[in-house]
Amino acid sequence: TINHSALVAFTVGQKYKSGNGFLVLGGHTDSPNLKVKPRSKKEQHGCLQLGVECYGGGLWHTWFDRDLGLSGRVLVRRDDGTITQKFVNIDSAVARVSTLCIHLQSAEERKAFQVNKETHTAPIIATKTMLEKGAEEELNEWQKGHEPLLLNA
Repeated sequence: TINHSALVAFTVGQKYKSGNGFLVLGGHTDSPNLKVKPRSKKEQHGCLQLGVECYGGGLWHTWFDRDLGLSGRVLVRRDDGTITQKFVNIDSAVARVSTLCIHLQSAEERKAFQVNKETHTAPIIATKTMLEKGAEEELNEWQKGHEPLLLNA
């Protein structure tokens, strides 16, 4: 296929005779996922996010407040200018689709919440503070005021 993503398998039975014809059955799966957009850089409210599109018929409210890894196919430009595809699979948590804490919402607000796939499902990958110069020094200074056993818990 165009995307090199199809798997086709078949077998010819021992009773097959030329001219008898054959049947072809097909199927596919639609595993819901968040596809990273070609231009994925997104920043909002001091958070660095991934621009994504929802793929498949997901129950998107179940994706909130879960750690997300990253996997799929990426295109890489080599030093000679050619483009090749690579597969990646990062099992560790690199992103999270966050929601407002339950104690900051009324029961009516929780019940009325409707997922907007374009604005609510952009995973957070970092906060700007984490990336700003000097953030590590600030963290080290903050840690000096706390019991090391507490921080290692």
